[in-house]
Amino acid sequence: MLSRVLRPGGIVWPGDPSLAVEQLYDLSRGDPCNAFLLHLFNHCGTHVDGPRHFNPDAPTLAEIPFDSFVFRSVALVDVPCDDEERIGPEALRRAVPAGWLCDLLMIRTGFGALRDAEPERYINHSPYLSPGAACLIANELPTVRAVAVDTLSVGSVACPEESGEIHRILCGTGRQDGRFVLIYEDVRMDHLRATPVRVWGLPLLVEGLDSAPVVMAAEV
Repeated sequence: MLSRVLRPGGIVWPGDPSLAVEQLYDLSRGDPCNAFLLHLFNHCGTHVDGPRHFNPDAPTLAEIPFDSFVFRSVALVDVPCDDEERIGPEALRRAVPAGWLCDLLMIRTGFGALRDAEPERYINHSPYLSPGAACLIANELPTVRAVAVDTLSVGSVACPEESGEIHRILCGTGRQDGRFVLIYEDVRMDHLRATPVRVWGLPLLVEGLDSAPVVMAAEV
């Protein structure tokens, strides 16, 4: 399983609401069943940023063909990073073998292993893609339909303006050809010992949403 387990008060981008759970029906109170109300922000936990997140002309998640969330040619690349390290295009070129035709690019920085042990560091000091690296993915890797990171975001709390530019590039903002790259964030990768042969990144489908939490699983 590549998805993080959602917990009330869990890790989110600073200022965003975390999950809250309210029990509406309770067997112990004599109700006929157990049932809960979830107050769920759509960028909470392991989630996918769809193109509408930063591109007003792009489709919503529910408008994207469902097969787009299934990946059959996966590249898992290790790009070890220090705190707030900026991942440039040259680092990706070194990590991704020439001619590697993948549809999901999984970038493992090692920061995912810090999520539970050092949450403040994970949130505020994680590495991030540079706009140049985002351009490489969007323009030089034509088979890539999605990128996944083991950090809170492809951007960084430390550089919000640059983070917006990274998202705009991958969401295809301003492109004439309609191409976009799905962005899977806060993905659990530290336990993977081999490159998955198939990955499912299945979002919660709600009409009109730009992005959503996902159930993400790998066949290894």
